[in-house]
Amino acid sequence: MIKDRLEVVFRQSFEIEKFTEDLSIDNVPGWDSMAHVGLILALQKEFAISIPPADAIELTSVKNIIRYLANRDV
Repeated sequence: MIKDRLEVVFRQSFEIEKFTEDLSIDNVPGWDSMAHVGLILALQKEFAISIPPADAIELTSVKNIIRYLANRDV
């Protein structure tokens, strides 16, 4: 399931206590521009997809990431 796999990526990328769909670049400590690049790379690896830079810019919340992955039939 996308959400379970995404939780693993987030736990590896950030020190979060609870994984929810409400997590975003605005409320996750340490989710800055450099961490975002690392997150995008981790997503590409975990889901075996390529994320273009224009799309990566929009992936700043768990909700957006889930929607993005679901639209790509991951």
